[in-house]
Amino acid sequence: MKRNVTLAGAAGLIAAAATGSGALAQTVELTLIHPFPDAIVYTKSCKELVGKLNETGAVKIAVRGGNEAIPMFNQPNAVRDGIVDMTCIPAAFYAQTIPENDAISTSNVSPEEARKNGGMALVDKLHARHMKIKYIGWTDSGVGFYMYMGNAPKFKPDGLPDFSGVKLRDNPIYSAFFKALGASAHNLPATEVYSALEKNVVDAAAWTSIGLTQLKWDKFLKHRVGPEFFQADIGVLMNLQKWTSLSANAKETIEKTMLQHEQNSRSARQGERDVEQAALEKDGMKFHALPGDGTKKWLALAQEAAKQRMLDRLKATNRPAEDGEAIWKAYHK
Repeated sequence: MKRNVTLAGAAGLIAAAATGSGALAQTVELTLIHPFPDAIVYTKSCKELVGKLNETGAVKIAVRGGNEAIPMFNQPNAVRDGIVDMTCIPAAFYAQTIPENDAISTSNVSPEEARKNGGMALVDKLHARHMKIKYIGWTDSGVGFYMYMGNAPKFKPDGLPDFSGVKLRDNPIYSAFFKALGASAHNLPATEVYSALEKNVVDAAAWTSIGLTQLKWDKFLKHRVGPEFFQADIGVLMNLQKWTSLSANAKETIEKTMLQHEQNSRSARQGERDVEQAALEKDGMKFHALPGDGTKKWLALAQEAAKQRMLDRLKATNRPAEDGEAIWKAYHK
C-alpha cells in the first residue's frame, strides 16, 4: 500500500511538473494596431510580419484594426499606455515626443547599417526613456518620397518648384520641408486625401514611390515632380512593460524575425517601386525633373529643414542636442 501511495505521489509530481512546463511554454497573446488602410503596402507588410511572428509559436498577435479604431497619430501613445501592445508606424507621427525621430524619417542608410553603427540602439534607448516603448525595428525601407501634382508644375528662377496657388496636402513627415519651400499646406491623414482630392480641397500631395495606385490618388494626380527625397520608415513598436514581461526565448524570436523582415521588406519595396513607376508612366503620368541646380537645392533644403526642426524641438523641451546629432550622423551617410 505504501508502495502504491509512493507511486501515486510520484505520478502527481510528474503531472504537476508537466503542467508547469506547459504553462511556461504558453504562447504570449499580444494586440497590434496600424495607421494605414488594409490596401496599402505598408499595412500588408505589417500584417506579413505579424503572420511570421505568429508562425513561430512564441507569440500570438491579434490585429485590432487601423485608423478607424485608433486615430493614427494617437497610436504611439496607445502603445505607451498599454491600450494596445504594438503598432507599425512612421517615426514622424510622434516626433514631437521624440524629436530625434526626424533623423530616421530623413535617413539615407539601410536598417542594417543603422544597427551596425549603433544608431538603432540609441533610438531604442530614447524610446524606452521618453515613451516607455520598445523600438523593435524598421521595416519597408529603401524607397523615398515624390511630390505628385494635379497640374503641371511651374518653376522659380532658382530651379525649385513654385507652389504659389497650389493646395498641398501636408503630413508630419515633410511639413518642415514644405514650409521651407514656401508652400501652403493642409494637414490631412492619408485616409482623407482621396476625398480631399475629389473635392479639390487639395490638388497636390507627397507620397512614397509605391502605393499611389493603391490609394487611387493617381486618378487626380498626373504629374510627379523632383527627385526622390527622404526614405520610408515604418517602425515596429511595443509597450515596454509588455516587452519586459516576455521570456528570453520570445524576445529572441521576435528580434530574429524582425531582422529577416527588415531585409525582405526592403528588397520587396524596391522591386515594387520599379513596377509602379512603369505602370504610372504607362498610364500617362508625366515625370518632371527640376531645372538647373533645382535638384541639389531641393535635396539640401529637405535635409536642412528637417534637422533644424529636430534641433528646435530638442531645445524647446530642454533636451540636449547631443543624442539628436548622434542619431543624425548614424542615419545619414
